[in-house]
Amino acid sequence: MIFSGKNEQGSTILEVLIALVILSALGIGTWNAGAVSLRHAGRLHERILASVRLLQLDDMLRVRARRVRPPWWAPSRFMETDASTLRVAYLDGDPSKCLILTVEKDCLLLNDQNGTLRFPGFASVELSPTVDRENREYGIAVRLVQANGRPVSILAPIGGVPIGSGPTP
Repeated sequence: MIFSGKNEQGSTILEVLIALVILSALGIGTWNAGAVSLRHAGRLHERILASVRLLQLDDMLRVRARRVRPPWWAPSRFMETDASTLRVAYLDGDPSKCLILTVEKDCLLLNDQNGTLRFPGFASVELSPTVDRENREYGIAVRLVQANGRPVSILAPIGGVPIGSGPTP
């Protein structure tokens, strides 16, 4: 031992205190590193969940948009939109069935007349038809701002595009 004489056995109180201080410092450092790791893991978990929700929304929207199949003679503009709703006719080729996207508070609702899917947690949502140069609607555009402020755009093409530009015969 550093402070003990050659004939003494054991440790002095000073040596024990120094060892305790060193072990305490190591313990505090380890505890702090663990706490930082847990915070980072929590943030990573939240980001992964948000990404999974967006992937689910993207997949569900694309699957349902592909079910919209207007006939070739349908008018080129057959989607109806207002401040918080987008109605898309010709779901499964039937003009009386609609795919309906609605925004309620921070939630996007996707209704295909078989049920409604809810996708919560967005700061803002904008819905609009996607049109080509000839002004024909060929898809659904959903522009989102996530709760963390990140913007996301989803463009889902529909199952077919009418070539007519006039009213249904």
